Amino acid sequence: MREEYHVTLYSQMGPREGRLDLQYEGSAVTGSLELMGRRNPVHGVRSEDGHLCLSHAIRTAVSTLFCETALELHGERLTGVTTADVCRMRWEGSRISPEL
Repeated sequence: MREEYHVTLYSQMGPREGRLDLQYEGSAVTGSLELMGRRNPVHGVRSEDGHLCLSHAIRTAVSTLFCETALELHGERLTGVTTADVCRMRWEGSRISPEL
């Protein structure tokens, strides 16, 4: 199963808009986070209650943050928090409906 989300990451430099693509195979999750013009691979696990635990990097023009992200799925929406060595950032997102 594949899902795509329009996401907003609330960083210290202000909100950053992006796209999160997720592919599920059982409880395993892979995909990518496109943010600030860069595509970052993600991987992790999904629990039966809709929680996602993802590991990924966020690359910027000047640095790379190595992150752990905890997300909750609520129907068509997601919320959560990313934790890196130097910061915590809140997420919000909504599922992009597939075109028919």
